[in-house]
Amino acid sequence: MVEDDEFRQLNHKIVLKDGVASSVWREQEWGLGENSLDVTHFEDGIVKQLSLRHTGDAVTGMKVSLTRGDWLMPDPDLRLPYIFGRADMETWYKAAETTMGLSRVRLAWDYETKHTFPVRDHGISKDKGEHLYKGVEYRIELDDAIRLSIDGKSSRKVNWRMEISADDVRSLFEYASDESWIDGWDHVANIIENGK
Repeated sequence: MVEDDEFRQLNHKIVLKDGVASSVWREQEWGLGENSLDVTHFEDGIVKQLSLRHTGDAVTGMKVSLTRGDWLMPDPDLRLPYIFGRADMETWYKAAETTMGLSRVRLAWDYETKHTFPVRDHGISKDKGEHLYKGVEYRIELDDAIRLSIDGKSSRKVNWRMEISADDVRSLFEYASDESWIDGWDHVANIIENGK
């Protein structure tokens, strides 16, 4: 499915399993040579998304998001199949000399109320944080890894890397560029999860 508006061109591929979307691939052309590739996987009510910002083959930024299927909502602009109504965690990585380093982390983002709990952002640099929002409790520590505990409905633990090597970033770009994203989230997990 290809869409074009005055600002960007969107190309979507949606994989269905038993009549339900199991993964979505999206390419956006923003103009001036800047593009993004997004891969989203849906499994057991959890939604994981990898977004890569790139110019040609050079990846300039990366975002990894964690949300839930029942937090997705229709796009008010009617441009996308869905948007995140809420997200448990969103992390941004920025290209440095030979790595992609963590630059921003926010928890408990809510589209409707604009609520969020920034952990790392412009002028904010916390090593620890606790936050309760709409019955979900978040506890996060940032040292050599991003360690997040989520308590409430769909409790889980996250342990992601703070820094991604250039080789691993290239591998993620290849994964999002070719059809290997259809095989699931394991390739991303093997790179971003700490200790792998």
